[in-house]
Amino acid sequence: MTTERHAAARLAPPTINLASVVYGLDAYMRSRGAEAGDALRRAGLEPGDLTDPDRRVPLIRYLELLEICADLVADPQFGLKFGAQYEPRHVGVVGNVALASRTVGEAFETIGRYLPTMVDATVHGVDVSDGIAFVYSYYIDPLMMSYRQKGDWAIAFACNLMRVGLGDPRWTPQEVLLPQLADETTAERRTRVEIMGDNIRVGHPWAGIRFDAGLLKRPMATADAMIEALMRHYGDLRLAALPEQRGELEQLRREIARVLVKGEGGIEHLAKATGTSVRTLQRRLKDAGVNYSDLQNDVRKTLALNLLENETLALAEIAFSLGYSEVSAFNHAFRRWVGQSPGDYRRLRAVHLKSAAAKKSEPPARESI
Repeated sequence: MTTERHAAARLAPPTINLASVVYGLDAYMRSRGAEAGDALRRAGLEPGDLTDPDRRVPLIRYLELLEICADLVADPQFGLKFGAQYEPRHVGVVGNVALASRTVGEAFETIGRYLPTMVDATVHGVDVSDGIAFVYSYYIDPLMMSYRQKGDWAIAFACNLMRVGLGDPRWTPQEVLLPQLADETTAERRTRVEIMGDNIRVGHPWAGIRFDAGLLKRPMATADAMIEALMRHYGDLRLAALPEQRGELEQLRREIARVLVKGEGGIEHLAKATGTSVRTLQRRLKDAGVNYSDLQNDVRKTLALNLLENETLALAEIAFSLGYSEVSAFNHAFRRWVGQSPGDYRRLRAVHLKSAAAKKSEPPARESI
């Protein structure tokens, strides 16, 4: 086993609390003429997974659940519509502390802080450049990009949070960035525009929304200092209850991903991002049983596998997003990780996905009499 695999092996598969992200799924599915129970069974989940605020299930099951729901209601925009009607207060600690925050900027800051109480292996960030704020999120886990419903859910929910927080039900972002977008009918496009606005750009590495950075200082219409204090206290208790090693490695993986996409791959940049010295950071890594190079390569490999799912991204753009200044360096590293070039991997993966989709669309065979 390579050192990078040793680093990855120290983490169990990522999990999520379903009660925070699919609250009310049973009623919503019934309103669409389907049953949530059917979707749960097909995804390998149980009814109790929808309601238990403490239960975690594999993240991959949640992604599969959204895709299955889309199939059952025959609506490729299921994630978009379900996310658009999803009330932020139902998203556990994350949603309630965001709503109670003093400003829009603080709301998004608290989401990033408390997201690990709800889901693993997820990066959430807010970047500001030239007066424009970019709020984005993505998973640090292999092959999550091919599940498209979750991206629509996340963007629709972010827009909904802004509408509730600003007290403006008609608010839309200046721009929506999506990794991929399937062909849509005129009616489907109209629905997307109503929820996301009419400036939608496809082909970005991460899903996110852009808006005037001045809004980050805007007071939240739902601000409540007492509820915020209570929810932050509860959230801190939930963070402290996370398995110690998992919490440590997850935090470092998230910060490595953040500095990589900014082209800052050195350990000194990670130390700055985590507010520690290089020596202290090295000690933390040693205590967790990994070194910086191995953990960085594990994050790069994971993100590379995800980004290669997006056929609209050029290899040069993927390399840059992973902190490589040259495509050749990315090619060399990828060959070491998986034994083939990024281009070959992407072509073989596309063939596999098309074959799987074709089998999925085949009608079930009739039983012989």
